[in-house]
Formats: sequence, C-alpha cells, structure tokens
Amino acid sequence: MIGALIACVLVFVTFSRITGIGVVHLENEPSVETIEVRFSDEADGGVGVYDPVTGDVIHTFGPGQGGFVRTSLRALTYQRRLAGVGKRAPFEIQKSATGNIVLHDPTTGKSLTLDAFGDVNESDFAQLFAMQTERELP
Repeated sequence: MIGALIACVLVFVTFSRITGIGVVHLENEPSVETIEVRFSDEADGGVGVYDPVTGDVIHTFGPGQGGFVRTSLRALTYQRRLAGVGKRAPFEIQKSATGNIVLHDPTTGKSLTLDAFGDVNESDFAQLFAMQTERELP
C-alpha cells in the first residue's frame, strides 16, 4: 500500500512538472516602497526593531509576541550564517503596488513573500512598515 501511494505521488508530481498543470507561479512584483530595519534579540526575550541609520527603536515585540516575526528572521538569519554575513546588516521590508509585503535580505538575496503566510502574519510586518514610514515623514 505504501509503495502504491509513493508511486501515485511520483506520477502526479511528474505529470505536474511536465504539463505545468497544478503548478503555482508567483511573479515577483516590483516594490514601490522600501524601508530598512534592523532586528535584535532583547535581554527580556523580546525582539527589538531598530532604524539602522539612527539606531532609534521603531517597535519592540515583547516576550511571547511577534512569533511569526521571530520565525521569519530565523529562516533569513540561517541563510546569513551560511553565507558568512554578520547580524548587523539591515533587512528590507518592501511593499508592492498591490500591497503585498516582502521581507528581503539584501546581503543574501533571499526573500519571504509574507502574504503567503496569511493576513495576520503579514500584518506584523505591515505594522512595522507603517511605523517606520510615519517616522520618516516630516
């Protein structure tokens, strides 16, 4: 039974790859707005979000808050470690013309399209984007 199941999965995957049926293609939308932020683990277990130029605090996710932010950063930080890049380089939060938010690491070229993880998870980064944008306005 297990062998038959594995064979069926392989047949369906091969069919999908060859024909393109059932394959989702995400187009990279150009960003219309980009902000840079730096993240840092806080002594109390929270995650601080900082302006990389001034060092000012933009927002702090307290202990137990911002779980998706932490998970996203772990994924990109792991890629930085593999590439031998330090922690101090800022990340970019990009917004497309359609409102999609992307977390991008310019040092490794890796990105996470956040709307793929649901509106609630994307909203944490959209909130950061709005806070930093408001700070930059005169």
